[in-house]
Amino acid sequence: MVDVLKFYEDLEDPAYEMTRPQRARQKRVLLNRLPRPAAGANRLLDVGAGTGILVEEAIACGYDAIGVEPSRRFCARAKHHGLPVVQGVLPHPDLTGPYDVVTLVDVVEHVPDPLDLITQAARLLADDGVLVVVTPDRSSLLARIMGDQWWHYRVAHIGYFDPETLRFALAKAGLQQTQFHRPTWYFPLGYLVERVHRYLPRWAHFKVPARLSDLVIPVHLRDSMMVCATKAQTRSTAL
Repeated sequence: MVDVLKFYEDLEDPAYEMTRPQRARQKRVLLNRLPRPAAGANRLLDVGAGTGILVEEAIACGYDAIGVEPSRRFCARAKHHGLPVVQGVLPHPDLTGPYDVVTLVDVVEHVPDPLDLITQAARLLADDGVLVVVTPDRSSLLARIMGDQWWHYRVAHIGYFDPETLRFALAKAGLQQTQFHRPTWYFPLGYLVERVHRYLPRWAHFKVPARLSDLVIPVHLRDSMMVCATKAQTRSTAL
């Protein structure tokens, strides 16, 4: 099995921070899809927290939030923002739970054993807690149309799910799916055009006027999925 942890421990991605405001908007939309936490049931853990964008938005929404992130540089950036993000991966000695919400946003496709990661996250859930997984959907219409040119087929993505296989992985971890959504992403126009150019011949490239470069564009391609799940025994008892 390929060990990719060292790569992520040394990871630095300046472009990630350049789109922080737009990514924060996407995280707010994601959090707003969750049921409002009951009083005293607001502990949230973001796994693969990056520079703490979701943690920051969760705190603003009233959660007692913390993140864990393998990249030393990302953790340093989160600290610069005054955000509680610890360096490392699950299991982590400083993260014992239980948490009312555990989020895995664009994480499971990066790890060699996603089932183990989902299982580790499930162990940290409170009995009535919610696990949130966001990941590309390899069975989506766009993925099938684009074939091997689909933008989610990239070196950093080493595992892929569709709705059926993700439900299977959640069940193996003792979880039951409760919600399914197609997330929307938000990016500056200049950022999007730069990435679209990778799929166009050079003669078709065009320059975005500076006054429009920061214009925020919602992107809803329906080729990613957001799944919420709870512990299976909790769900069956509630029913």
